[in-house]
Amino acid sequence: MNYYQYNAVDLAADDYFKEWVCSPTYETDTFWREFLKDYPERYYEVEEARQLIIGLHAIQRPPMLIDKEEAIWSRIEQTLVESRPAPEPRKLLWRQIWKVAASIMLVVGAGWFSLFQLGLFGFPGSGSAQEEKWIEIVNDANHLMQVQLADGSQVALQQDGHLRYREKLAGVQREVYLTGDAFFNVKKNPKKPFVVYANGLATKVLGTSFWIKAPSKSATVIVDVKTGRVSVYPNQPAQTTDPESKGLVLTPNQKAVFQREGATLSKTLTDNPTLLNPNQRFVFEDASATRVFGALEQAYGIDIIFDEELMQHCTLTMNIDAENLFQKLDVICKVLDAHYKVIDAQVVIYSKGCPRPDTF
Repeated sequence: MNYYQYNAVDLAADDYFKEWVCSPTYETDTFWREFLKDYPERYYEVEEARQLIIGLHAIQRPPMLIDKEEAIWSRIEQTLVESRPAPEPRKLLWRQIWKVAASIMLVVGAGWFSLFQLGLFGFPGSGSAQEEKWIEIVNDANHLMQVQLADGSQVALQQDGHLRYREKLAGVQREVYLTGDAFFNVKKNPKKPFVVYANGLATKVLGTSFWIKAPSKSATVIVDVKTGRVSVYPNQPAQTTDPESKGLVLTPNQKAVFQREGATLSKTLTDNPTLLNPNQRFVFEDASATRVFGALEQAYGIDIIFDEELMQHCTLTMNIDAENLFQKLDVICKVLDAHYKVIDAQVVIYSKGCPRPDTF
């Protein structure tokens, strides 16, 4: 059964789902817990369906409705007694049929009223209906699918990607649920953050562009920032009042790796950092290490840590325009007899230093 495609109403009508809600067993509880673990973005459909079933059970002829029905029928019967002769047996039968039908209508009507109160249904054109109307997109093609959102943001959804969002992005936040890979180009709106939920990780932005790689069966979720600034944090609001405080802030050329099993986050550089200024040149003649590393920091928006005092006599003459960032670092370190490591999205240079020029 492909429950991933089910909406809340479909789930509420499913016998296996109803069994779990009303009379859970080890088998049903294990199945639905694993389902939510694999597809956390379906949490709201599952919760909505669960509340729907609970609401329907709660309105199965409550005492107040029974009392109301009896009062109504007492008044009807009194009027009939006063205005008409004693009814024939056949008429009594029809009266009982209508009474049962009316009772059913009262219960059904109360049920619909409760559903409106639960926010599961809304009148056409009402605000609640617009807020609860969700769009779900599945990319079954073998190429990127371009998705235009109501706020002007754009999503490039990779093959086999699933995207779900409110049609008008209603609410205090613009919320999107993703399974798979997608590139987001978010329209800036400081008053209404844009949040992407993907396999247990939340990515919050105001306006920027970034990749999210969150295949359903993958043990990790990766957020790779191209422009702007994003905040990433585990989507576990029950553990803290401010889950974002447990996260990381990413800037261009940085990425976060989220381990789903332990809900841990780490930050590093992207696989191929790009120039923030494409016109930047890297041609040096007798340039100090401080100047070279400073140029790299500015060009790629990264931090390079090195011992300035130890390397104060190190100079470089080279043209490294054509190389990418890591190739540039390789060349520099080879010339200086040094090496580097990437730690927490920073480049750390390890060097023995250079002798003073007058010691040759």
